[in-house]
Amino acid sequence: MYKNYLYLFRLIIELNNKLKNKKIIDCFTQEKDQLFLLIDDDVNKNLCLIINTNEFYIHQKLDFKKAKKNVVSFFNGFIPTTIKNIQIAFSERLIRFQCSSGDLIISFSGKNSNCYFYNVENIQSFKKSDEVELKNISSKIHHVDFINEYDFLINKLNSIPADEIIKLPFLTKQIKARIQNQFEQIGNLLNDFIYDKIAVGIDYTDNKLLFTPLSLIPEKNKVEVELFDTYLDAIEKYFQIEFKVDSYNLIKKEIEKFISVELERLSSKLNNLKVRIETGSKENEYRHIGELLLNNINLLNKGLKEISLYDWIKNGEIKIKLDPKLTPQQNVNYYFEKSRSEKIDFEKSNHLFNEAKTKYESLLNIKKEIENEIPLESLKEIKTQLKISRTKNMIEEKKEKLPFRHFIIQDKYNFYVGRDSKSNDQLTTKFAKQNDFWFHARSVAGSHGVLRVENTKEAIPKNILEKAASITAFYSKAKTSKLASVTYTLKKYVVKNSRHEPGQVSVLKENVLLVKPGIPDDCVYVED
Repeated sequence: MYKNYLYLFRLIIELNNKLKNKKIIDCFTQEKDQLFLLIDDDVNKNLCLIINTNEFYIHQKLDFKKAKKNVVSFFNGFIPTTIKNIQIAFSERLIRFQCSSGDLIISFSGKNSNCYFYNVENIQSFKKSDEVELKNISSKIHHVDFINEYDFLINKLNSIPADEIIKLPFLTKQIKARIQNQFEQIGNLLNDFIYDKIAVGIDYTDNKLLFTPLSLIPEKNKVEVELFDTYLDAIEKYFQIEFKVDSYNLIKKEIEKFISVELERLSSKLNNLKVRIETGSKENEYRHIGELLLNNINLLNKGLKEISLYDWIKNGEIKIKLDPKLTPQQNVNYYFEKSRSEKIDFEKSNHLFNEAKTKYESLLNIKKEIENEIPLESLKEIKTQLKISRTKNMIEEKKEKLPFRHFIIQDKYNFYVGRDSKSNDQLTTKFAKQNDFWFHARSVAGSHGVLRVENTKEAIPKNILEKAASITAFYSKAKTSKLASVTYTLKKYVVKNSRHEPGQVSVLKENVLLVKPGIPDDCVYVED
């Protein structure tokens, strides 16, 4: 309500008492939509009056220091000048500083708000104006009544029929609801606006800022306010609170968004890990197969795709798949290695499940905590605790815009998969770094895959490469195969030139993994 006409009327009374016969020694801007008037004042050194034509208010700064750069001067030829009187148009937010060199006019009228300096010979504007606008403001100045005394305001109101008073634009819905067409109540409200202390603070009932007479605050509302004798002091406090509330809301919004995304991610992760744990570990099964093959290694030959052996535990024949490209010992080692990887993965899954569950429950507690009003400092502590930063948010926002599928393997490794030929090219030629691992299903059409290597000194475990290969195979024509061959290499060994069609590349050096197409249980898909 600081923009209300009645409070602006109170402001010009204050300004008149404060600035009458003072000199404006400089007029300039150093911030968008704000005009700065530097006042020569013996009492308050470096006093600056700031007119905001975007938010429609006037406030003061003591001990003001003018910026050294990006400053533009205004109203040359009019400034310096001495303030003779300050007035406001009746029932309009049009303020006039009568000065020795002319009139400084402040017009608060929505998007057309502006400041002008005017005399009979010349008119200049703060914001760019055409001739029509300048003529309109010149005409308006001569056809409105300017006032600056309370008695004048009362006299003007007395001259208006009672049924017309209620139509005055400065009577807000809130005020009209109180006066109910009774002039006596209008008079009481005028006194509240012009003379009573100004209540500035927060109405927690409606969750909004207050700048109002106490009489307009419903008794039932829960409020926290400070009382001020002057508009200038009240407006300073108002914007301090607004800044604090804006900071509060911004931080709270950041935390709520972070928690929402994290809860969704953790929920998906917990479901995947739960399925993985409930499936159980195949460590013993793979080790047993390795032992069977080792005991019968003399029956194995390179080129075999499958072998039937007697299983003394099941007391019957079982069929074991073999890789025909591997030697007998390599096939034996393959199953022992799978057994070790299965043990590590299963233990890791249990650890990750417990860790994710703890994080999930902690975030739920924080979410519940911030649903209530808590101090700004507590919010800042929560933001620090969650390690939320604007840089991180910008990175996450950038990630969301990437045209690739994004997976997080074992809560650590970032793996990206192209969606089509265009995104395959972008993934491989622009996004991938030289030491990232690159994947593609062999001999079939499919997506490119890139496993991000954050630390080139750290070896990527083979089971991580296998999981990345499985995802790559899943997004290829080999998706329905029981096993698929997947090429992988460092990105620096992948080249593309003008002869290649979209999505096509040449691989200078490659390795091959034989994997089952699919999305491993501990691989979490990050939603776009």
